[in-house]
Amino acid sequence: MKAVGLVTEYNPFHNGHIYHIQQAKKVTDADVVVAVMSGNFVQRGEPAIFDKWTRTESALANGVDLVIELPTFYAVQPSHIFAEGAVKLLTALGVTDMVFGSEHADVDFKLLAQQAPSIENSKHFQEKNQTFAQAYATQLEAETGFKLEDPNDILAFGYAKAALNIESPINLHAIQRIAAGYHDQTFSNNQIIASASSIRLALHKSKLEKVQDVVPLETLKNINTANHTIDFEKNFWQLLKYRLTTDTIGQLGQVYQMAEGLEHRLAATTLSDDGPQSYQSFIKSVKSKRYTFSRIQRTLFYTLLNVKVDQMQAAMQDPYLRILGFTEQGQAYLNNVKKQLTLPLISKVDQSLAKANLRLDYKAGKLWQMLASQSGNEQDVKRQPIYYKR
Repeated sequence: MKAVGLVTEYNPFHNGHIYHIQQAKKVTDADVVVAVMSGNFVQRGEPAIFDKWTRTESALANGVDLVIELPTFYAVQPSHIFAEGAVKLLTALGVTDMVFGSEHADVDFKLLAQQAPSIENSKHFQEKNQTFAQAYATQLEAETGFKLEDPNDILAFGYAKAALNIESPINLHAIQRIAAGYHDQTFSNNQIIASASSIRLALHKSKLEKVQDVVPLETLKNINTANHTIDFEKNFWQLLKYRLTTDTIGQLGQVYQMAEGLEHRLAATTLSDDGPQSYQSFIKSVKSKRYTFSRIQRTLFYTLLNVKVDQMQAAMQDPYLRILGFTEQGQAYLNNVKKQLTLPLISKVDQSLAKANLRLDYKAGKLWQMLASQSGNEQDVKRQPIYYKR
């Protein structure tokens, strides 16, 4: 059986994702679609709008055959770590082809990645007046002539570089992103494909009628009935203020991704008499030229979970394949490749796993429940993969 891999967040699942699935099968002639999907928190450090089980079911209902969770230690990371983690999992699953969206699908990202190693130790990355990503893109453009600035291109480059780094035999296929840009905040009434960002914004403004034509029926149902984190920021801010107020500077300094004295800036801003009164105003207050909004948000997420550098490093040394759901076709594929898997396959989580290998996912699930004001419906322990019968 031939499998094609997709790296996804499905936040939320929309019509553009259906197009992605259809094109992936068309381009590769695959029998099975495997999605590696971020769990309860996404790359930017924000909670996914719906939990990982709800989003898994939407994916299975719309063409995906097997959903594997991208662990928190890969999912909430800069693009190069996010991409390498996803490629590592797909490779371990025996997936031969990977299809991803790109703003410049005609670019040979593997060739671009081959030209990149010579620039990584450049002095440009020591400058403090721009982010690492900006410095990297500037130097890459000088060396190759390609300006790496669009979100999906950045991830495409990350996938190609990851495949080279881990010597993965996976074949990479870029497809052109259509109809909506990654950062688009609005969409017209006649669109049938819109960006996830614009859909979330419409939902935040309670404009349900606005999204009806750009998402499948399963997502519409979830919007009406499922627990969600559309208005997570108030709860997040209250929890974060408590952490930044009660932890010492020394404790904050040990948090993963905390660097260059950022802990002092976070604590001082929180404790100031005329300090910010909301999550967004707080981020704006602590942001600098050196750090993007996403970098700040990821650091705040790890601050809230109290994840130390050594804990993250240990977790990343022990990756696994956590099954969230499958169809009959997906189950058949797993049975075919099970003996060749190069990483542990996890279908059920007990307390010992939750406190060891899956500790970060478990804590992230508990935090998601708090932000969604969800009681019950445990996110990890004793949860069985979803079997979706078509």
